[in-house]
Parts: sequence; structure tokens; C-alpha cells
Amino acid sequence: MNTNIEKILSITNQNLVQKYKSSTQMKAIAMTDFPEVGKVVDSLKMIQVPVPNPKDGEVIIKMFASALYADELYAAQGTSLGRFFGPKEVSKSKPYIMGSSVAGIIVCIGKNVHNLHIGQEVISIPSQTPAHGVWAEYCSLKQERIMIKPTSFSFVEAAGIKMPACVSWGAIKLSNIKKGDKGLVIGASGGLGIMAVQYLKSIEVNITGVCSGNNEDIVRLNGANTVVDYTKNNFADLAIKQNEYYDCIFDFVGGIEIEKDAFRALKKSGKFITVTGPMKFIGEKKLSWVQLVNVFSHMIVKYLLGKIFGPHYIFGEMKPSETILPALSHAIKHQIKMPISKEVPFEIEEVKKALRLVLSHRTKGRMVINFM
Repeated sequence: MNTNIEKILSITNQNLVQKYKSSTQMKAIAMTDFPEVGKVVDSLKMIQVPVPNPKDGEVIIKMFASALYADELYAAQGTSLGRFFGPKEVSKSKPYIMGSSVAGIIVCIGKNVHNLHIGQEVISIPSQTPAHGVWAEYCSLKQERIMIKPTSFSFVEAAGIKMPACVSWGAIKLSNIKKGDKGLVIGASGGLGIMAVQYLKSIEVNITGVCSGNNEDIVRLNGANTVVDYTKNNFADLAIKQNEYYDCIFDFVGGIEIEKDAFRALKKSGKFITVTGPMKFIGEKKLSWVQLVNVFSHMIVKYLLGKIFGPHYIFGEMKPSETILPALSHAIKHQIKMPISKEVPFEIEEVKKALRLVLSHRTKGRMVINFM
């Protein structure tokens, strides 16, 4: 690295560390009471909270960027799996700070932290259980959840790509799809779909993307050979009419009707890979125990029947800790990036506006808070 650049970075890091040490309070976006289902965004506030100190095995990170995910809101309101991982106690004295995606610089190290040091640019490894607490000027993370930020990504790009890269790469690896196969991506213009299209293109799969006509350009730009506008055509009807069946179908939307159509459009030896299951936008719903059991039972039965009769039914989730390194390495090698639809300033009304767009399921690419 150029000596002058090293000096500038060193001075910048020293300033960041000094600012952290001299701060006692920080801004954070949080809930101070339990929200009604569907009202999380309305309940969010910008509040002042104490600056965190690192516990054993933790580091303090100056936040530079954090991606916005609908699942964070679902967990906060206790819907779907959020009933297990959502907040158990929320009050003015114990606010629930939102956010799970971290990209920033280490400004303080706790005891018993190894192989990390002040000034490193880092990102968080996405958690399988909805984490929270990083939409603030500083956050504290266990060292096990931290990895060095790839230098080829900016902070915003790194924050935006992590989770969709992990999920889409995991689904693709479980599918065992290969060069020359025919793949179809449902929800091809969303965050997960756009990543999947790019990954599939990089391994030379023939890709059909399913999205609205308004998003056709971005799906083609990211690698789809063919695009089906679901507002005008049914992809299964087209496959049957053209006698062109798929080796793998990737579902990033969910729903029984999509499953039925997918099985009509697959080869008998084909694979249906879903990361959502049989209920569309399942995260929005407050499911009863009976409904949860029915969802899991449905997936188990479909999986077993697929193994016997085909096509195969696969719930395409892998641990983010197992997929993040190969997913990002492949993305760097093939110059794959997550399109960033908007950089949102760390201001409460701007973040609320962005979150409402996220919940509309109509965003193209990823929206990311830029703290700088």
C-alpha cells in the first residue's frame, strides 16, 4: 500500500478510536414498546443510549453500513419464527435496537480476543437466528461473528451482499446444478434472486428469470437468458407449451401455487429448491402452533415423496457460517455484486421510508443504511 495512504488511514483510525473513547452516549434506532403486527416501522424511534463497552471475546465496531431486511422487522414483531427469536422484553429502560447487518471498523478490543485488532475493516457473519442491535453509531459483536471485509467491496457493497450471497449460494450448492442445465429463478429481481441469477450465470447455467415486466431489464442485465413476466404469463404453462422443462427451479417467493406450478415445469429428475416454503411471505404472519406444524409437515412429506417419485423437493437453507466464505470468494472471482437500489442516511424518517419500501416487496436489489 502507498505510504501516504497508510498514514491517512492510520490518522483516520486514531480519530475514530479517540471519538469512541470520548463518547458516552450514541444515537440508535430502536423500539421502546412492543408493536402491533405490521406496525413495527411506525414504532421505531431515534433514541440516545449508552455507548457499549466490550465484554470478554467481543469487539466494538464503528458502524459504516447496514443492510435493511424484512426479516429483521418480522423478528421484532414476533411473527413466524420471530416468536422464538424476537424480543421478550421491550421498554424505555430496555429498548430493542434494530438491525443485524454490520460493516465497519474495529475501534476497541475486549479481553480474550484473538486475531483481530483496532483499525481492521470488518463485516459480520450473518446469523441463522435473527440477531439485532446494530442500527447505532457503535455495536458490540462476539469475535466468532466477525470476518475481515473483502477489499474489493465498499462498506455499503459488503453490507448489501452478505446475507443474499449466503442464502442464494447455499441453495445453489444444495441443488448440484451444473454447466448447461436449465434453471428457473422465481423472484429474480429481489435481493436473493438477483444474486442467484448472477451465480448461476457464472457457472454457465441457462437461466430463466421470473419477475414483473418492470424489472425485466435488471434481471437480464444480471445474467438471465430469458425472462417471464408473471403478470402476463405462467412459467409452467410456457414450459409445457414449448416442451422445455427445467432441471432446477429456485423459489425465493414461496407459496403453494408456486410449488404446484414448479412441479409442472420440472423434469421428473428435476429439483425444486425453496428458501421460504409453502406459505408466501411467511414472515409477515403470526402463525399458530398448528399452522407451524402444518408448514413443517408439508415440507417433510414433499421431501419424502420427491425422493421416491420425483421431482425432488429441497428446503434450500445452509448455515451462513458455512457459506459466507465460498459465496464471497466466488463473487469476488466472478465480479458478482449486489445492486444497491438506495443508500439511506442514518436518519429516522429516511430509514422508515426505506423500510416501508422493503416491506412492499417491490425493491430492486438492496437498500443499505450509510452511517457516514
